[in-house]
Amino acid sequence: MPMPDLSWAVPTAIALAAAALVVAVVVVAVRVARRSSHARAAAGRAVSGAAAALLALDDEVVDLDLAFEAADALDADDVPTELRRARTTAHRARDRGFGDLLVLEADTGVAARRRDQARTLHGALDAQRTQVLTVRTRLAEWQREHRSPAGLLAAARRRRDDLVATSGDPEPLVDALRARFDDDDWSEAAVAAESARSALADADDALRSAEEDAGGGHVLRATRALRLAARHLREVEDGHRIALQAAGNADAEVAAARAEIEEAIAVASSRPEACRPGAAERLRAAAVELDGAAAAASRRPREAVATVARLREERDVLVGEAVSMRRRVEAARTALPGTLACARAALAAAETAAATAAEGTAGTAARAADERRGQAQVVARDDADLIALRLRGERARRHLAEARAATDATQALTAARAAWSALR
Repeated sequence: MPMPDLSWAVPTAIALAAAALVVAVVVVAVRVARRSSHARAAAGRAVSGAAAALLALDDEVVDLDLAFEAADALDADDVPTELRRARTTAHRARDRGFGDLLVLEADTGVAARRRDQARTLHGALDAQRTQVLTVRTRLAEWQREHRSPAGLLAAARRRRDDLVATSGDPEPLVDALRARFDDDDWSEAAVAAESARSALADADDALRSAEEDAGGGHVLRATRALRLAARHLREVEDGHRIALQAAGNADAEVAAARAEIEEAIAVASSRPEACRPGAAERLRAAAVELDGAAAAASRRPREAVATVARLREERDVLVGEAVSMRRRVEAARTALPGTLACARAALAAAETAAATAAEGTAGTAARAADERRGQAQVVARDDADLIALRLRGERARRHLAEARAATDATQALTAARAAWSALR
């Protein structure tokens, strides 16, 4: 039987092997390119672009809320349903954008995929911003047909009077803090009280101008100033409340933390292999620091409570699972209230800082004007700082929501610590 002619097999095998090699090289090259430093840089630029688009959308949503309030349309029954729904949609899109951007920032996967997702998000945010601007136009048209300048001025005056009547004079709250505590526990409230007075003066000036120039946008300016005044007045009230709560809890917090750290020192000394290296020494240093906080607690209660929360977190890291689950749960329940208080106070401070920074940028139009005057780098840096502030605040808010929803004390404490950590 004649042997089959296989002379074609060798060249074919070589060709197939070469083709497979080419495919493999292409695949490797594509994967390397998608993970290269160039791809990572492109992804970083795309994420930064999406963040800038989110900042612009956030500003526009805030301006939309101001326009609704200035038009006396926030709670009015005659506002068209489509305008109400459009405003709600804008808020949801903005909130969803923050969530998507936080996911992108935490993504450490394929750079090219991260870049594409960021570009998609950028486009969606720009489209939503266009929709918000359209809503502003429709609102302005409705306002011209259904509101009179005199009626809007009267409504703005009522909002101003209601704010003053509801909030009262912030100075007695600041005086009460000043009499009991050191500067750190009342200086921010004092600055907020002065800022509130300044904002109210700006609102009064805008309202006087509106009497003479009904079409000059003065009611909108007064509304912006009143909103700023309300924020600062809340800051004074929050500072007063937080300081008094800390003063009422500081001694008990310090005493409980001292006992917990002494117990942790005993555990670390008897079972060093189950704890972090050097745990006993670091816990003894924590006990000394706690003594210092206790000595100053009467004048600096907020600092004392924050020190207790931080040292409890350090204790948990050092002893880890060397203590029983029951003791860990008990410790979490004890540590949770103070940690939540620290996280909420830090979030309030971050929100004020972000709002103040936003006022300093003077809005999107002013930023564009700065760019035309050759200050684009300064503006970009300011925007990057503002984006970072808002993202930290949003991250903390989400962690606090997790803490509130948690049914397990250890999970709630982990989320509360994550919120606080995001703002430190």
